[in-house]
Amino acid sequence: MKFTSFVKSSALKRVGAVSLTLALGAGLVGCGGNGAGGAVAATVNGQNIMEQTVTDYVAQFRADSGLESDEAWGEWMVANNYTPETVREEVIEYYVKQDLYDQAAAEYNVAVEQADIDEAMEQTKAMFESDEAFQQALEASGMTEETYIETNLRPRLMESKLAEAVANAENGGGDEALLAQAQSASDQFNGAKRTSHILLTAEGDETDEALQARAQALIDQINAGEISFEDAVSQNSQDSGSAAKGGDVGWNVLNNFVTEYTDAVAGLNKGDMTASPVKSEFGYHIIKCTDVFEVPEGGITSLDQLPTEFVDALRNMQSAAAGQNFTTWYQEYRENAEVTVNPMPEGLPYAIDIAPYQKAAEEKAAAAEGEPAADPTAQDAQAAEGDQAPAEGDAAGADQAPAEGDAAGAEGDTAPAEGDQAPAEGDAAPAEGADQAPAEGDAAGADQAPAEGDAAGADQAPAEGGQAPEQQ
Repeated sequence: MKFTSFVKSSALKRVGAVSLTLALGAGLVGCGGNGAGGAVAATVNGQNIMEQTVTDYVAQFRADSGLESDEAWGEWMVANNYTPETVREEVIEYYVKQDLYDQAAAEYNVAVEQADIDEAMEQTKAMFESDEAFQQALEASGMTEETYIETNLRPRLMESKLAEAVANAENGGGDEALLAQAQSASDQFNGAKRTSHILLTAEGDETDEALQARAQALIDQINAGEISFEDAVSQNSQDSGSAAKGGDVGWNVLNNFVTEYTDAVAGLNKGDMTASPVKSEFGYHIIKCTDVFEVPEGGITSLDQLPTEFVDALRNMQSAAAGQNFTTWYQEYRENAEVTVNPMPEGLPYAIDIAPYQKAAEEKAAAAEGEPAADPTAQDAQAAEGDQAPAEGDAAGADQAPAEGDAAGAEGDTAPAEGDQAPAEGDAAPAEGADQAPAEGDAAGADQAPAEGDAAGADQAPAEGGQAPEQQ
């Protein structure tokens, strides 16, 4: 587990899954005093990170995590494969990243405005049942609304704006880039079909033959005008997710439907309904084609010519690409920066001897295996006798160096939510039964969440509702 990704409480996870260094570090920049007197831990393009800033951060973490005693602190480090040296390295790297972000923001003329914060706070609070519930989650995390903004929201917004600025400056972005993507995917868009369906599944001990006959009878009723397709959906469909939207499951180019469903859709024109029920592993489908997209003569010249779902998919692709590009950009930016980390001074309060806790962990692991723990003081004698026991696996004391600071943002930095996240507004919930994944290699269908640490698009909430039975 990386120090930068440690979350100080389960309640804090519900208030944004804030990383440890992000939750505490931003607040300590001011009180610790970058540039204050005392020893300098590191410099970033000439800007000092003070040793006291790092020490204060670790002290705050220990206090908030109940690790104030040396015993608790030593056990925690061993259990998480840390040493005092690697703890210091990782905290320093966090501050290095923040300083580089600040310097880059000045270069790209990026700033977080109050309006940005207000909008993000409204979105955050909307994910809770009430403002009281949000305040309770903050309190459980040892945070106030002000500290949440300064240590979580503002850094996340800054990172997002910086990623967008980098994407626009280096790779192009905005609507012009979206239009170019749409034009390159015009062949895939052309002839795309939107469908709705009614899913019927067996009831009780109903046989497959009886189920098929029931589905066919419903088709006959719809064709005879005895019931509308929409009413048939609401009264009969077992796909609760799509039934709430009249059976709509969206555009075929943005989804991977099971083969039987895809084959049936291929033969439908706008307004057509399947003449017989379509069997799949999920049951029997009655499918209706509700729309067909045709590329205008002369090609796509404006995003307004596209269904909103296509534009949303393109934006998601752009966000994902921006996040990946931002990660690469930061790595290069970090490599080109003049960063100097000074040797660790002696006498730091968190730099305790962890050897006793490593030995205790080894003994505990050996006891769990039913074997006596190796006595390190006796190994020389054993070796001399030619009977040296093989060393036990180091259960928790390996001094693993932490990963370099996250390039595109602290891990797990997402919008807070209480329990399940609220569905994204306008997100067509897929129907129940299988994942709604974009087609592999489909330029328009990659409705993908940004990669972890993606500052440009990490705040999207998953759609609520069932997954489409016709999707795999």
